[in-house]
Amino acid sequence: MKKKYFYILLILGFSISICAQNKQQDFEKKLLEHFQKQSWDNKIKITIDSLFKSPYKEKFNVSASRNFIEFDTTHIVIKNPYFSKKYEEAEETKDYVKNFPKSFSVIYQNSLVSLFENGKFACLKLNNFERDTSLENILNTRKFKYHWIINNQLAGFSGNSIYFWNDSKWIKSKGTFPLKNQPKLFEDKDFIVYGDCHGEWGGTVYFYEKLTKKTYFTESTCANSVIKSKNGYEVLAHLGHGGGSSEIKIINDPRKLTLAKTIEIKTTVKGEALGYIDKSNAFEKKLDFYGVQIFSSFIWENKELFIVNLSDLTFLAEIKNNEIEIVHPLFFSDLYTHDPITSQYKEYTLMNLDHYGTGLEREISVLIIKGNKITKLDWNENHNR
Repeated sequence: MKKKYFYILLILGFSISICAQNKQQDFEKKLLEHFQKQSWDNKIKITIDSLFKSPYKEKFNVSASRNFIEFDTTHIVIKNPYFSKKYEEAEETKDYVKNFPKSFSVIYQNSLVSLFENGKFACLKLNNFERDTSLENILNTRKFKYHWIINNQLAGFSGNSIYFWNDSKWIKSKGTFPLKNQPKLFEDKDFIVYGDCHGEWGGTVYFYEKLTKKTYFTESTCANSVIKSKNGYEVLAHLGHGGGSSEIKIINDPRKLTLAKTIEIKTTVKGEALGYIDKSNAFEKKLDFYGVQIFSSFIWENKELFIVNLSDLTFLAEIKNNEIEIVHPLFFSDLYTHDPITSQYKEYTLMNLDHYGTGLEREISVLIIKGNKITKLDWNENHNR
Protein backbone atom coordinates (compact mmCIF):
# COMPACT_ATOMS: atom_id res chain seq x y z
CA MET A 1 0.00 0.00 0.00
CA LYS A 2 2.82 2.42 0.91
CA LYS A 3 4.50 1.67 -2.41
CA LYS A 4 1.25 2.49 -4.22
CA TYR A 5 0.98 5.91 -2.55
CA PHE A 6 4.65 6.55 -3.30
CA TYR A 7 4.07 5.96 -7.02
CA ILE A 8 0.96 8.15 -7.01
CA LEU A 9 2.91 11.02 -5.41
CA LEU A 10 5.77 10.46 -7.84
CA ILE A 11 3.43 10.62 -10.84
CA LEU A 12 1.65 13.69 -9.41
CA GLY A 13 4.95 15.47 -8.81
CA PHE A 14 6.14 14.62 -12.31
CA SER A 15 2.89 15.92 -13.83
CA ILE A 16 3.15 19.20 -11.92
CA SER A 17 6.77 19.58 -13.06
CA ILE A 18 5.84 18.96 -16.71
CA CYS A 19 2.94 21.45 -16.46
CA ALA A 20 5.24 24.11 -14.98
CA GLN A 21 7.80 23.50 -17.73
CA ASN A 22 5.11 23.85 -20.40
CA LYS A 23 3.90 27.14 -18.94
CA GLN A 24 7.48 28.44 -18.74
CA GLN A 25 8.07 27.47 -22.38
CA ASP A 26 4.79 29.05 -23.53
CA PHE A 27 5.64 32.22 -21.58
CA GLU A 28 9.09 32.41 -23.18
CA LYS A 29 7.75 31.70 -26.68
CA LYS A 30 5.15 34.49 -26.52
CA LEU A 31 7.68 36.99 -25.16
CA LEU A 32 10.18 36.09 -27.85
CA GLU A 33 7.59 36.48 -30.61
CA HIS A 34 6.46 39.86 -29.25
CA PHE A 35 9.93 41.40 -28.98
CA GLN A 36 10.98 40.01 -32.37
CA LYS A 37 7.99 41.77 -33.95
CA GLN A 38 8.87 44.99 -32.11
CA SER A 39 12.52 44.98 -33.21
CA TRP A 40 13.29 47.54 -35.92
CA ASP A 41 16.82 46.29 -36.61
CA ASN A 42 17.13 42.85 -38.24
CA LYS A 43 20.82 42.75 -37.27
CA ILE A 44 19.95 42.64 -33.57
CA LYS A 45 19.52 39.09 -32.35
CA ILE A 46 16.53 38.74 -30.01
CA THR A 47 16.85 35.89 -27.52
CA ILE A 48 15.19 34.87 -24.27
CA ASP A 49 18.24 36.18 -22.43
CA SER A 50 18.26 39.45 -24.35
CA LEU A 51 14.79 40.48 -25.48
CA PHE A 52 15.74 44.15 -25.47
CA LYS A 53 18.95 46.08 -24.83
CA SER A 54 19.00 49.75 -24.01
CA PRO A 55 20.79 51.86 -26.63
CA TYR A 56 21.21 54.71 -24.15
CA LYS A 57 23.96 55.64 -21.69
CA GLU A 58 22.32 53.94 -18.71
CA LYS A 59 22.40 50.41 -20.10
CA PHE A 60 19.83 47.79 -19.13
CA ASN A 61 18.93 44.39 -20.52
CA VAL A 62 15.50 42.76 -20.59
CA SER A 63 15.20 38.99 -20.32
CA ALA A 64 12.62 36.32 -19.52
CA SER A 65 13.00 35.19 -15.93
CA ARG A 66 13.77 31.55 -15.30
CA ASN A 67 11.44 31.88 -12.32
CA PHE A 68 8.10 32.53 -14.01
CA ILE A 69 5.47 33.48 -11.40
CA GLU A 70 2.12 31.87 -12.09
CA PHE A 71 -0.42 34.62 -11.46
CA ASP A 72 -4.12 34.08 -12.09
CA THR A 73 -5.32 37.15 -14.02
CA THR A 74 -8.94 38.26 -14.22
CA HIS A 75 -10.42 41.18 -16.16
CA ILE A 76 -13.83 42.61 -15.29
CA VAL A 77 -15.82 45.69 -16.28
CA ILE A 78 -18.03 47.43 -13.71
CA LYS A 79 -20.28 50.35 -14.43
CA ASN A 80 -20.28 53.33 -12.13
CA PRO A 81 -23.52 52.79 -10.16
CA TYR A 82 -24.22 56.53 -10.44
CA PHE A 83 -23.54 56.57 -14.20
CA SER A 84 -25.13 59.57 -15.91
CA LYS A 85 -26.22 59.58 -19.55
CA LYS A 86 -25.95 63.36 -19.37
CA TYR A 87 -22.18 63.01 -19.05
CA GLU A 88 -21.99 60.11 -21.51
CA GLU A 89 -23.62 62.21 -24.23
CA ALA A 90 -21.71 65.40 -23.40
CA GLU A 91 -19.69 66.89 -26.24
CA GLU A 92 -16.98 68.24 -23.97
CA THR A 93 -14.42 65.66 -22.81
CA LYS A 94 -14.17 67.36 -19.43
CA ASP A 95 -17.87 66.59 -18.88
CA TYR A 96 -17.74 63.06 -20.29
CA VAL A 97 -15.02 62.03 -17.83
CA LYS A 98 -17.33 62.81 -14.90
CA ASN A 99 -18.58 59.23 -15.17
CA PHE A 100 -15.21 58.09 -13.84
CA PRO A 101 -14.28 58.30 -10.13
CA LYS A 102 -13.43 61.84 -9.03
CA SER A 103 -10.64 60.62 -6.73
CA PHE A 104 -8.46 57.53 -6.70
CA SER A 105 -10.14 54.49 -5.13
CA VAL A 106 -8.95 53.06 -1.80
CA ILE A 107 -9.37 49.79 0.09
CA TYR A 108 -11.34 49.93 3.33
CA GLN A 109 -13.04 47.15 5.30
CA ASN A 110 -12.40 44.59 2.53
CA SER A 111 -14.11 46.80 -0.03
CA LEU A 112 -12.92 48.93 -2.91
CA VAL A 113 -14.24 52.38 -1.97
CA SER A 114 -14.68 54.77 -4.91
CA LEU A 115 -16.03 58.33 -5.00
CA PHE A 116 -18.08 59.67 -7.90
CA GLU A 117 -19.21 63.01 -9.32
CA ASN A 118 -22.35 63.20 -7.18
CA GLY A 119 -20.15 63.15 -4.05
CA LYS A 120 -21.25 59.65 -3.09
CA PHE A 121 -19.24 56.51 -2.43
CA ALA A 122 -19.65 53.19 -4.19
CA CYS A 123 -18.28 50.19 -2.27
CA LEU A 124 -17.41 46.92 -3.99
CA LYS A 125 -16.66 43.79 -1.95
CA LEU A 126 -13.21 42.51 -2.83
CA ASN A 127 -14.20 38.84 -2.78
CA ASN A 128 -16.84 39.13 -5.53
CA PHE A 129 -17.03 42.84 -6.56
CA GLU A 130 -20.68 43.06 -5.64
CA ARG A 131 -21.89 46.30 -4.10
CA ASP A 132 -21.71 46.64 -0.33
CA THR A 133 -24.79 48.82 0.00
CA SER A 134 -24.72 48.62 3.80
CA LEU A 135 -21.33 50.32 3.87
CA GLU A 136 -22.43 52.81 1.21
CA ASN A 137 -25.52 53.81 3.19
CA ILE A 138 -23.61 54.67 6.36
CA LEU A 139 -20.84 56.50 4.50
CA ASN A 140 -23.06 58.58 2.22
CA THR A 141 -24.37 60.93 4.90
CA ARG A 142 -22.19 63.70 3.49
CA LYS A 143 -21.04 64.61 -0.02
CA PHE A 144 -17.30 64.53 -0.69
CA LYS A 145 -14.84 65.93 -3.21
CA TYR A 146 -11.90 63.61 -2.51
CA HIS A 147 -10.98 60.74 -0.20
CA TRP A 148 -8.00 58.82 1.23
CA ILE A 149 -6.97 56.33 3.87
CA ILE A 150 -5.10 58.25 6.60
CA ASN A 151 -3.87 56.60 9.81
CA ASN A 152 -5.87 53.54 8.72
CA GLN A 153 -9.07 55.62 8.75
CA LEU A 154 -11.22 56.61 5.81
CA ALA A 155 -10.91 60.37 5.32
CA GLY A 156 -12.69 62.74 2.97
CA PHE A 157 -12.71 66.36 1.82
CA SER A 158 -16.21 67.85 2.18
CA GLY A 159 -17.11 71.52 1.94
CA ASN A 160 -13.86 73.14 3.01
CA SER A 161 -13.03 70.64 5.74
CA ILE A 162 -11.46 67.23 6.23
CA TYR A 163 -13.58 64.54 7.91
CA PHE A 164 -12.52 61.19 9.39
CA TRP A 165 -14.78 58.15 9.61
CA ASN A 166 -14.72 56.64 13.12
CA ASP A 167 -16.64 53.46 12.15
CA SER A 168 -20.00 55.04 12.97
CA LYS A 169 -19.97 58.69 11.86
CA TRP A 170 -17.90 61.41 10.19
CA ILE A 171 -15.80 63.53 12.55
CA LYS A 172 -14.60 66.95 11.41
CA SER A 173 -10.83 67.38 11.74
CA LYS A 174 -9.58 70.43 13.60
CA GLY A 175 -5.92 70.02 12.68
CA THR A 176 -3.93 70.92 9.57
CA PHE A 177 -3.92 68.52 6.65
CA PRO A 178 -1.54 68.46 3.64
CA LEU A 179 -3.87 67.01 0.99
CA LYS A 180 -6.86 68.45 -0.80
CA ASN A 181 -7.44 67.23 -4.36
CA GLN A 182 -4.58 64.82 -4.91
CA PRO A 183 -3.85 61.21 -3.97
CA LYS A 184 -1.56 60.07 -1.19
CA LEU A 185 1.58 58.24 -2.26
CA PHE A 186 2.60 56.71 1.05
CA GLU A 187 2.19 57.05 4.81
CA ASP A 188 3.90 55.81 7.94
CA LYS A 189 3.93 57.02 11.55
CA ASP A 190 6.20 59.96 10.65
CA PHE A 191 5.23 61.19 7.19
CA ILE A 192 2.47 61.59 4.63
CA VAL A 193 4.07 61.49 1.18
CA TYR A 194 2.51 63.00 -1.94
CA GLY A 195 3.65 64.58 -5.19
CA ASP A 196 2.93 66.79 -8.15
CA CYS A 197 3.76 66.40 -11.81
CA HIS A 198 4.40 69.01 -14.50
CA GLY A 199 5.32 66.58 -17.25
CA GLU A 200 8.51 67.49 -19.11
CA TRP A 201 8.96 70.40 -16.69
CA GLY A 202 9.50 68.02 -13.81
CA GLY A 203 7.78 66.86 -10.64
CA THR A 204 8.17 67.10 -6.89
CA VAL A 205 7.76 64.62 -4.05
CA TYR A 206 6.74 66.08 -0.67
CA PHE A 207 7.26 64.61 2.80
CA TYR A 208 4.81 66.11 5.29
CA GLU A 209 6.03 65.46 8.83
CA LYS A 210 3.04 64.75 11.06
CA LEU A 211 4.64 65.87 14.32
CA THR A 212 6.01 69.25 13.22
CA LYS A 213 3.64 69.98 10.30
CA LYS A 214 6.73 70.78 8.21
CA THR A 215 7.05 69.73 4.57
CA TYR A 216 10.30 68.66 2.90
CA PHE A 217 10.75 68.12 -0.81
CA THR A 218 12.95 67.07 -3.70
CA GLU A 219 12.62 66.50 -7.45
CA SER A 220 10.83 63.35 -8.60
CA THR A 221 9.46 63.23 -12.16
CA CYS A 222 6.90 61.88 -11.55
CA ALA A 223 6.55 59.81 -8.35
CA ASN A 224 4.19 56.82 -8.55
CA SER A 225 5.24 54.45 -5.71
CA VAL A 226 7.06 54.59 -2.39
CA ILE A 227 8.52 51.59 -0.57
CA LYS A 228 10.11 51.94 2.85
CA SER A 229 13.15 49.69 3.25
CA LYS A 230 16.07 49.44 5.64
CA ASN A 231 17.82 51.99 3.41
CA GLY A 232 15.06 54.59 3.63
CA TYR A 233 12.19 55.72 1.43
CA GLU A 234 12.55 54.35 -2.10
CA VAL A 235 10.68 56.71 -4.42
CA LEU A 236 9.95 55.34 -7.91
CA ALA A 237 9.17 57.89 -10.61
CA HIS A 238 8.53 57.70 -14.34
CA LEU A 239 7.78 60.03 -17.24
CA GLY A 240 6.45 59.17 -20.70
CA HIS A 241 7.95 62.23 -22.43
CA GLY A 242 10.43 61.46 -25.21
CA GLY A 243 11.55 57.87 -25.06
CA GLY A 244 10.32 57.50 -21.48
CA SER A 245 12.38 57.46 -18.31
CA SER A 246 12.35 55.91 -14.82
CA GLU A 247 14.32 56.44 -11.64
CA ILE A 248 14.40 55.37 -8.02
CA LYS A 249 15.73 57.75 -5.37
CA ILE A 250 16.48 56.43 -1.89
CA ILE A 251 15.88 59.09 0.75
CA ASN A 252 17.30 57.97 4.06
CA ASP A 253 16.08 60.97 6.09
CA PRO A 254 13.50 63.30 4.49
CA ARG A 255 14.32 65.95 7.12
CA LYS A 256 17.60 66.53 5.33
CA LEU A 257 15.80 67.60 2.16
CA THR A 258 14.88 71.24 1.50
CA LEU A 259 12.17 72.66 3.75
CA ALA A 260 9.20 74.04 1.82
CA LYS A 261 7.37 77.24 2.60
CA THR A 262 3.61 76.79 2.61
CA ILE A 263 3.15 79.15 -0.37
CA GLU A 264 5.73 77.19 -2.40
CA ILE A 265 4.06 73.80 -2.26
CA LYS A 266 2.80 72.56 -5.65
CA THR A 267 4.14 75.67 -7.43
CA THR A 268 6.74 76.03 -10.19
CA VAL A 269 9.89 78.12 -10.26
CA LYS A 270 10.71 79.74 -13.59
CA GLY A 271 8.40 77.29 -15.30
CA GLU A 272 9.93 74.19 -13.71
CA ALA A 273 8.84 71.98 -10.80
CA LEU A 274 9.71 73.20 -7.32
CA GLY A 275 11.69 70.00 -6.75
CA TYR A 276 14.57 71.23 -8.89
CA ILE A 277 15.57 73.88 -6.35
CA ASP A 278 16.37 71.21 -3.76
CA LYS A 279 20.17 71.16 -3.61
CA SER A 280 20.44 69.03 -0.46
CA ASN A 281 21.66 65.90 -2.28
CA ALA A 282 20.08 64.00 0.64
CA PHE A 283 19.35 60.97 -1.53
CA GLU A 284 21.06 58.36 -3.65
CA LYS A 285 20.03 56.97 -7.02
CA LYS A 286 19.20 53.28 -7.02
CA LEU A 287 18.02 53.21 -10.63
CA ASP A 288 18.11 55.67 -13.53
CA PHE A 289 16.92 54.33 -16.90
CA TYR A 290 16.00 56.09 -20.13
CA GLY A 291 13.81 54.43 -22.76
CA VAL A 292 11.57 52.49 -20.38
CA GLN A 293 8.67 53.40 -18.09
CA ILE A 294 8.26 51.71 -14.72
CA PHE A 295 4.71 52.34 -13.53
CA SER A 296 4.77 50.66 -10.13
CA SER A 297 6.82 49.01 -7.41
CA PHE A 298 5.49 46.89 -4.55
CA ILE A 299 6.44 44.07 -2.20
CA TRP A 300 5.06 40.63 -3.03
CA GLU A 301 6.07 37.63 -0.89
CA ASN A 302 9.25 39.41 0.24
CA LYS A 303 10.18 40.26 -3.36
CA GLU A 304 10.19 43.73 -4.88
CA LEU A 305 8.20 43.54 -8.11
CA PHE A 306 7.77 46.21 -10.77
CA ILE A 307 5.17 46.91 -13.44
CA VAL A 308 7.12 47.90 -16.54
CA ASN A 309 6.07 49.32 -19.91
CA LEU A 310 8.37 48.73 -22.86
CA SER A 311 7.94 48.01 -26.59
CA ASP A 312 4.12 48.16 -26.42
CA LEU A 313 3.97 45.62 -23.59
CA THR A 314 3.25 46.10 -19.89
CA PHE A 315 4.58 43.30 -17.69
CA LEU A 316 5.65 42.28 -14.19
CA ALA A 317 9.38 42.12 -13.53
CA GLU A 318 12.16 41.86 -11.01
CA ILE A 319 15.02 44.33 -11.46
CA LYS A 320 18.48 43.20 -10.45
CA ASN A 321 21.00 45.97 -11.02
CA ASN A 322 20.68 46.66 -14.77
CA GLU A 323 18.78 43.45 -15.56
CA ILE A 324 15.00 43.60 -16.01
CA GLU A 325 13.70 40.03 -15.67
CA ILE A 326 10.11 39.52 -16.82
CA VAL A 327 8.29 37.22 -14.38
CA HIS A 328 4.76 37.54 -15.80
CA PRO A 329 3.25 39.21 -18.90
CA LEU A 330 0.15 40.48 -17.03
CA PHE A 331 -2.56 40.74 -19.71
CA PHE A 332 -0.10 40.59 -22.61
CA SER A 333 -1.13 44.07 -23.72
CA ASP A 334 0.07 47.65 -23.74
CA LEU A 335 -1.63 48.50 -20.47
CA TYR A 336 -0.71 52.18 -20.56
CA THR A 337 -1.21 54.78 -17.85
CA HIS A 338 0.13 58.29 -17.32
CA ASP A 339 0.16 59.14 -13.58
CA PRO A 340 -0.65 55.95 -11.65
CA ILE A 341 -0.37 55.45 -7.89
CA THR A 342 0.40 52.18 -6.09
CA SER A 343 -0.60 51.57 -2.44
CA GLN A 344 -0.30 48.52 -0.23
CA TYR A 345 -3.03 47.47 2.22
CA LYS A 346 -1.75 44.48 4.23
CA GLU A 347 -2.33 41.50 1.88
CA TYR A 348 -3.64 43.69 -0.96
CA THR A 349 -1.77 45.86 -3.46
CA LEU A 350 -3.88 48.48 -5.24
CA MET A 351 -2.76 50.31 -8.37
CA ASN A 352 -4.89 53.21 -9.61
CA LEU A 353 -4.59 53.81 -13.36
CA ASP A 354 -5.49 56.93 -15.29
CA HIS A 355 -5.24 57.48 -19.03
CA TYR A 356 -5.39 61.02 -20.37
CA GLY A 357 -7.01 60.13 -23.68
CA THR A 358 -9.81 58.24 -21.91
CA GLY A 359 -10.54 60.03 -18.64
CA LEU A 360 -8.03 62.88 -18.36
CA GLU A 361 -6.55 62.72 -14.82
CA ARG A 362 -9.33 60.50 -13.46
CA GLU A 363 -9.05 56.83 -12.55
CA ILE A 364 -10.31 54.62 -15.37
CA SER A 365 -9.10 51.25 -14.00
CA VAL A 366 -7.52 49.59 -10.99
CA LEU A 367 -5.28 46.58 -10.55
CA ILE A 368 -5.81 44.61 -7.36
CA ILE A 369 -3.20 42.03 -6.38
CA LYS A 370 -3.68 39.50 -3.60
CA GLY A 371 -1.55 36.40 -3.36
CA ASN A 372 -1.30 34.92 -6.86
CA LYS A 373 -4.44 36.63 -8.13
CA ILE A 374 -4.41 39.84 -10.19
CA THR A 375 -7.72 41.51 -11.00
CA LYS A 376 -8.05 44.36 -13.47
CA LEU A 377 -11.25 46.32 -12.95
CA ASP A 378 -12.29 48.75 -15.70
CA TRP A 379 -14.86 51.44 -15.04
CA ASN A 380 -17.85 51.58 -17.40
CA GLU A 381 -16.32 49.87 -20.45
CA ASN A 382 -13.41 47.71 -21.59
CA HIS A 383 -10.17 49.72 -21.49
CA ASN A 384 -7.88 47.09 -22.98
CA ARG A 385 -5.24 48.77 -25.10
